[in-house]
Amino acid sequence: MLGLLTLSFALASQSPDFSVLQDIQRSHIEANVPPSAEFNRILQRDLDSYVTKMRGKTARVEYEMLRDGPTQSGIAYPKFYVWVRVFEGASVVDQGAVRLAAIERREFQVTDFLSERAIRTDPKAIYRVFPTPVCERINSKLGIAK
Repeated sequence: MLGLLTLSFALASQSPDFSVLQDIQRSHIEANVPPSAEFNRILQRDLDSYVTKMRGKTARVEYEMLRDGPTQSGIAYPKFYVWVRVFEGASVVDQGAVRLAAIERREFQVTDFLSERAIRTDPKAIYRVFPTPVCERINSKLGIAK
């Protein structure tokens, strides 16, 4: 009985901390993720800009979300995960997985880009950058067995 009371007390005393953490995470998301009406436009703009700088010439980018909604860890900027296809004309010239940070509701900053070629060369590399569920989506997309 004493063990049960101790466990109940421990769980009850952790609850406010968890609630505070959730509030902090929610406030970081609200302070940094662009409004719904602007989200796609800002994301497209910043992906286009990143790829243009990376390639040294203008290219068209299409993206697909690898996870719905932001991932918030601690006090870092909220992260989003997308799969991008880079086109020159009608041809795909590159594709890969991207991790982006949402910053002050105005921009996305690419923190990591792993090309399909890099992923196929070192399939474990994605696990150093992306959460496991996102890695599973990437592997599925590329037909890579776990």
